[in-house]
Amino acid sequence: MKHHEGASTRVHRPLVTGRVVDEPWTMKKALLFLTLSALLSCAIPLTAADPSSPPSSDSQHPKPLHQYLPQHQPHPPLKNPIFIAQDSEFNPQQSTGMEQILDPDTYDGAEAGTPEPSYNVHGSKTPPSTFDDPPKPGAIDPDIRDMAANMTLHELAGQMTQIQIGMLIGKNGELDMDKVEYWVGEWGVGSFLDTPSNHAGKYISYSARHFSIVVDAIQRVALSKGRKIPIIYGLDSVHGANYVNGATMFPQQIGLAATFNTSIAYESGRIAAKDTRAAGIPWVFAPILDIAVHKLWPRVYETFGEDPHLAAEMGSAIIKGLQGNYKEDRTRVAACMKHFIGYSASRNGQDKASAWIPDNYLMDYFVPSFQAAVDAGVATAMETYIDINGQPAVGSHFYLTELLRNRMSFEGMLVTDWQELDRLYTEHRNVPSLKQTAEQSLHQTTVDMIMVPESEWFTKEAVNLVKEERITRDRLVKSVERVLQLKKDVGLFEQPFSDPDLLPLVGSQQDRDAARDAARESITVLKNVDNVLPLKGSSTNKIVVTGPAANSISALSGGWSIKWQGVENDEWYQNRGETILDGLVREFGESAVSHVPSVDFDGNSIAQEKGDYLKQVKDADTVILCLGEKPYAEIVGNIDTLDLPWGQLEVILSVSELVKGTSTKIILVLVEGRPRGLQHWHERVDGIVMAYLPGPWGGHPIAEVLSGRENPSGRLPMTYPSSAADMATNYYRSGIDAYKPLFPFGAGLSYGSVEYGDIWLNNLKLDTSTRRPKGLYGIKDIGISNFDQDNEAASELLSGKRPSQDSPHVAGKVEEVDDQDLAVMQHHGGQTKARSSILAKVMVRNTGDVARKETVFWYITQDYRSDIMPEAFLLKGFEKVALNQGESKEVEFRITREALKYHGRDLSQRVEKGNFTLTVNAMRPEAKSIKFEVV
Repeated sequence: MKHHEGASTRVHRPLVTGRVVDEPWTMKKALLFLTLSALLSCAIPLTAADPSSPPSSDSQHPKPLHQYLPQHQPHPPLKNPIFIAQDSEFNPQQSTGMEQILDPDTYDGAEAGTPEPSYNVHGSKTPPSTFDDPPKPGAIDPDIRDMAANMTLHELAGQMTQIQIGMLIGKNGELDMDKVEYWVGEWGVGSFLDTPSNHAGKYISYSARHFSIVVDAIQRVALSKGRKIPIIYGLDSVHGANYVNGATMFPQQIGLAATFNTSIAYESGRIAAKDTRAAGIPWVFAPILDIAVHKLWPRVYETFGEDPHLAAEMGSAIIKGLQGNYKEDRTRVAACMKHFIGYSASRNGQDKASAWIPDNYLMDYFVPSFQAAVDAGVATAMETYIDINGQPAVGSHFYLTELLRNRMSFEGMLVTDWQELDRLYTEHRNVPSLKQTAEQSLHQTTVDMIMVPESEWFTKEAVNLVKEERITRDRLVKSVERVLQLKKDVGLFEQPFSDPDLLPLVGSQQDRDAARDAARESITVLKNVDNVLPLKGSSTNKIVVTGPAANSISALSGGWSIKWQGVENDEWYQNRGETILDGLVREFGESAVSHVPSVDFDGNSIAQEKGDYLKQVKDADTVILCLGEKPYAEIVGNIDTLDLPWGQLEVILSVSELVKGTSTKIILVLVEGRPRGLQHWHERVDGIVMAYLPGPWGGHPIAEVLSGRENPSGRLPMTYPSSAADMATNYYRSGIDAYKPLFPFGAGLSYGSVEYGDIWLNNLKLDTSTRRPKGLYGIKDIGISNFDQDNEAASELLSGKRPSQDSPHVAGKVEEVDDQDLAVMQHHGGQTKARSSILAKVMVRNTGDVARKETVFWYITQDYRSDIMPEAFLLKGFEKVALNQGESKEVEFRITREALKYHGRDLSQRVEKGNFTLTVNAMRPEAKSIKFEVV
């Protein structure tokens, strides 16, 4: 979700900014953009509520489904220490001079007491594999249809409107009930979003209890007005409930992806749902399912990496964790897949830049993660605020109706991103007025809710458009039906208020342990010369730690942590977290570890004199350099070069020159949201550890990996470029594209050794003459026996015709075959009758002296393809297995036609006959491969 750039509050300098924003010209552009957006959002004069009547009389209105209004007891005022929320730098999320205070209403001396150390998850802690048939959005209930049908135009438009919470906050930082009455009572707004902390609210971060007080107060007003329809509140809980004070934050999504463990993704979603629900909020704007195809892009860390299959699997798992049985379980929330679609394919790596994506590539690489989310039952979706091939998504019939609704069969509620309709006029220049932006989007798309988020203009103009017969009343009704059904599904008509029983479960030790486990499995060792890691013996006598990320919880957490841009002040975490330095002291002892400041994240010296830190380094046994990025989010994180600032790289140079010829070892720990460039200085270090953004509880797990207490099992979920030329190159490029990364996709070292056996197949031929009823693009799958005939059949399908039943391409549904039905098992040779699937197996043995977790990757490559060049490799399956010392396990993978499909130039989805290669652990030293044939 895009935040705050059009905020109506004054702007000033934040504690955290991106590199480029600090430059004068960029600052001017940002301020100009904010000023223009604020003026445009206020351009429509306020008008009285529209009195249009529905087709039926008020006497026919159905009674509201809720039957009670619980009365909350007033909470006593809390005395808090004072902090200045932001200083004088540019920041669109705070107002000038607003003093915010810490909210102590959490554990560690809080009035609310200590959270429960553990809790019973009531059977909801179920591995994702057991949710084969999750609940899905879909049919509209009769009572919801009746409710929507009887609404006035003004009520309909209000339910489609979403406003940010800052519009309800007074100058004192408290909820202004007059503003609540205005937005809810007069304009009938159906939804609100964001944390008050981002909009000059009283607290730096709101506890679940204080957040629920705010949400419940708004809810009471909604239930006292008109049809008494509850509002639905949405929040960016993107790595845990990161905006709820005291809630457990997990690694950012890029770190979760590095675990290659769907159970961890599921559990992070379940805990985020519980803690968000404790705040009275039943809807989260997560997960982000864009794939990180350009490594300069500032939202790489919010993704599950560059691979479509990995993003699909991890996204599906976290959605199942967030939602569970969300229509019955009130500890779960409605998830929101975002940003549909192509947002990450920025042409220049900048946030919000245009994307150029051929349609067949869109279908093969960008759609799968979203399709997996739809199949997992995701309740809502958010469109993207970019244009794809010149067409803005928010006004596109093709992307939001034809593709999302018709082809992918998404039936949930669709919300725009922040201020998106305005951009059709202000940025994309599709239309000459705000009114026409509403007309275009409502006429051409199936958008249901507009994140306006700071003006009445949409509510007013939607009504006028219907009155002027430029759109139909039924168009509004259809969207409101989906909005109201969502509210019913998450239980708001049944019990619209927060559940106080969830408050003691926020921030439990059980949840923190889960976050630490996630960090442990994410940490990726990329270089380990002469097995310098784990640190042991004399290398641990004197350890010197330096670098800007060494003693910072904020750096470990990144953006979207406490606040939109993250924070620099670790005090705001209220002792909830551990730095890398803290972890090293725990692992090696205080007497062995010393910390010396060197440079900040911008590379500026923070020592009394430049180079002072080298005085302590020269006698060290091991020097640990903790480099990387300061927190940022979205446009504030735009940079012009992938390289780390020279001042940080210079630390590597200076230390390596100082210890040259000695036994001192240098370990580089990277704390970063995207793979920052190291130039050639990576050659000067003995070990490299990629920590990503492991969250506030990541400091000790990093130290555990360095000490050997934890055997690292993380693998890179993205390509780590070696130079600027690689920034937009992904491992699944076509075979002719150069691929010379510093570290390839899937890279990562563990301690000890592992051995892979040869790949075993139960058959060497796969029959593709069968097909499934519907392809990913809504086109029948075509097994190729004659390419010209296939093109003819594809053309019929694209024109809406159905192939005749006697067509050679129509052969019924896919045959399901179990192992016992296969007459002959083959090992590396021979042939059997072709079947509709092939079972592959490989034996993996831990030959080292320590237990390990090993990720087995399955890639498929088509040797030759007649129309679209085949990928060099393409991941089709992965599995993480635990292996004790000396233990062996057999890992299985089934090859089906589903894994072989691609979209041709004519956008037909097909499988082409020929030879294929199955590879285990491609681009790794232990890679194995075998051929099979498609007939």
